[in-house]
Amino acid sequence: MRLLIVVALLAVAASPSHAQDRLTGHWKGHWSRAGDTMVVTMNVTRDTAQKYVATFDADRLRVSGIPFADVQVQGCCNVTLTLRGDRTTLVFNGTLRGDSLTGTFREESSEGRFAFVRIAAEKPLFEERALTFSNGPVTLAGTLLLPRGVPPVPAVVFAHGSGAEGRWASRFLASQLASRGVAALIFDKRGVGGSTGDWRTATLEDLAADVAAAVARLRDEPRIDRQRIGIHGHSQGGTLAPFIVARSQGIAFVIGSAAAGVPMDSSEIFSILNSILPAATTRADTVEARAFVDELVAVAYHGRPRARLDSLAQSMRGRLWYFELPAADASYWSFSRVYAAYQPLEWWARVRVPVLLIYGAADHRVPAAESAARIAGTLIRAGNGDVTVRILPDADHTFRLPPGPGGWPVTAPAYIATLLDWIARR
Repeated sequence: MRLLIVVALLAVAASPSHAQDRLTGHWKGHWSRAGDTMVVTMNVTRDTAQKYVATFDADRLRVSGIPFADVQVQGCCNVTLTLRGDRTTLVFNGTLRGDSLTGTFREESSEGRFAFVRIAAEKPLFEERALTFSNGPVTLAGTLLLPRGVPPVPAVVFAHGSGAEGRWASRFLASQLASRGVAALIFDKRGVGGSTGDWRTATLEDLAADVAAAVARLRDEPRIDRQRIGIHGHSQGGTLAPFIVARSQGIAFVIGSAAAGVPMDSSEIFSILNSILPAATTRADTVEARAFVDELVAVAYHGRPRARLDSLAQSMRGRLWYFELPAADASYWSFSRVYAAYQPLEWWARVRVPVLLIYGAADHRVPAAESAARIAGTLIRAGNGDVTVRILPDADHTFRLPPGPGGWPVTAPAYIATLLDWIARR
């Protein structure tokens, strides 16, 4: 699916109270496009200013509580909902008839249909509570998903991937755990959502210490079993997982999801080449693309002077595979230098708790098989015999298979079950 959901500010046009009463509530239905149908649930409420707040859940997309950016009602029955992503926008136009809401949606030139029926609210299997905690001067804001009515429970803290990641990114997996008796703490990366600071200028020590602060906060919760708190990190979060363990007290288990086990510059070259080489149409194109990427990484990660890189950019601009260099003041340059010094295997060698390493075989961001072999080998040689490796066939960096005809992704069937079963055994 082209739409990658991001948290947006909620806005709404004024609407009559009668229409508001008809729209608020819980809805279940589907979106359908090109013969492909996806089950979706939706919740509509009103805030203190009597404006709409609408969110949706979709297991297929592995999202929960994603907000619509705009909700409008015209007259009694005409409803428009707008869902903004980082690349495209979906606009839903529908009609209320009793306890049904049906209509069409558009995403760029693509069209589809949707249908919802009102359902009774179900009592969730877990409660949610806002939490804040600190790492030095930085205040981090998050949500604790806590199973209801049970004695002290195990818990998982979710570490962030790269970029401006809010707590919403891990909410689906967190809700899966909380529904099965495992508490989960998700929080906004520094400088995102309710958290202060700036991830763009953070060091690896800062990011690791943020997660360590989350673990420490959980240890103060009376309903959390202090002896059974683990961490889950995907991509950058998985790569930094052993570094986080070294800076935390009492981490009981680690899930390294798509964790890089090769040098950071090699991982970057692997990722960039996989994104551009499909557009290289000749052998000469491929050779030039590789030379350009090698030079970019040498500058970004190792501080090589930019003269040759700028010359290559000038001569290769216009190639189908070409991409513009980040701006001179972009955080890419400074963070790459910081990341270049990180040696993941040195930190994995210090991990003595159970580890799950999970990858997609078709990951184009991280070399899955090589990373898994390097990390598992390091752990075993260091005396850690509780290492589980799962590489899911045909799955990509986010454990999704090629999308269906509607453009919506399909999660690798074993992904969620592997995580839940492994955690349950711990």
